[in-house]
Amino acid sequence: MISNRKNRTKNKSASLLGLSVALALTLALPATLSAKCFSFSDADGVKVCVDGNNNSARKKAKAACKKATGSKCGNITGYSGSCQMGSGTVCIDGNGNEHKRLKGS
Repeated sequence: MISNRKNRTKNKSASLLGLSVALALTLALPATLSAKCFSFSDADGVKVCVDGNNNSARKKAKAACKKATGSKCGNITGYSGSCQMGSGTVCIDGNGNEHKRLKGS
């Protein structure tokens, strides 16, 4: 009888631990996958969409902008979650390629 209680307690603890880990991963995943489309001070109408919003993602966006435009694009002035080409807006992916529509690649 006592050993059955111990087993149930162990199983509940293992289940709670597994649930806690799954919840933590679920909450962390969107932050990891958040893609951004960056705008630049010296490249009006150019948006570069890359994965993430950290320093590495910003450097990649600047490099892709320079590759696509042939010159430095200046500082990042803002970002959004997507880009659609039209009326002066050009959408660039992280490799410097132009697209009609992007949702942070």
